[in-house]
Amino acid sequence: MDVGALELSCAVLSLDEEDAGGLDAPITDQASGSVIYFELVGRFLTQRAIKFEHMQQVMASVWQPVMGVRIVSLEDNLFVFQFPHRRDMQRVIDEGPWSFENNTLFCKLVPPSVRPEAVVLDSIDYWVQIHDLPTMFTSAEFIEQIGNYVGVFKFADPNNFGGTWRSFIRVRVSLHLSEPLKRRMKLRMRDGTFQWILFKYERLTTFCFCCGLIGHSERFCRKVYEQGIEPKDYPYGAWLRAGVRRPPKPVGAKWLLADLPNTPSCVPSTPAIPSSQSGQVEEGVLLHGDLKRRREGDCEEAQSVANDVRMEDISKNLVLAGPVVQTRPSI
Repeated sequence: MDVGALELSCAVLSLDEEDAGGLDAPITDQASGSVIYFELVGRFLTQRAIKFEHMQQVMASVWQPVMGVRIVSLEDNLFVFQFPHRRDMQRVIDEGPWSFENNTLFCKLVPPSVRPEAVVLDSIDYWVQIHDLPTMFTSAEFIEQIGNYVGVFKFADPNNFGGTWRSFIRVRVSLHLSEPLKRRMKLRMRDGTFQWILFKYERLTTFCFCCGLIGHSERFCRKVYEQGIEPKDYPYGAWLRAGVRRPPKPVGAKWLLADLPNTPSCVPSTPAIPSSQSGQVEEGVLLHGDLKRRREGDCEEAQSVANDVRMEDISKNLVLAGPVVQTRPSI
């Protein structure tokens, strides 16, 4: 191909992927030029004071919004989360619920021309797993009925019947905070028998094992105080929480070298107790000079055994670093 033909082919080249990508610009007020934010208003399910500065740092690092987020404190434990872009806000809604210091955040969209303080916060959306549902009853209509039994059905997971196999069905359900969690549902068969369908809740943090309400533990439950119910008689338990779907991995695991068996070390594991002129030294006491000589001797011995140096050992003072779990999704 000559140079002229090559230039002509490059001139008509179209980067379809780049042309179709990109982000929508934030909406601005034409009169003032200021950015119009998409707002969520929410509070944390706790009676303790929320440390605002720490909370906004943690939530921003967990959400990682592409276009950023502004968090405003309206009053004690009532906050407005302002997003310049709708996609960042919608992702926070879809992937919730979120938590801070094991306290669940429940929030709602602020409609246009409505003050955030006027939004009623009385429900929260959860992903609920439906276990032990017979395959013959996994129709879209029946799954919606089950979702409405648990709370208010929003939608079903589109991957329920595709992709990786799993033994349960996932539905998105809105739960009212004044109603206890549903543990199970009785499915009556036509032949008179019945079967229990069990529920598990993803990213479920603090809830009461006695009354089943979200937001407090049995230590602060009025029902426990008034009726004197013993822990062995609680109808709920930690089994109502769904397991972590994607367990976090240690941050530096792929860079750290594993310990190998029978690897010589320059530091003695159990140093000998030296003697002194006055007799025996107390157990566990080692003189500085003797310790230094022992280390030098052990290092020389290790060097004589190994012909070359290999970075296979790591210091015992190093520890694996992992992310601090703040939320869901047990997703």
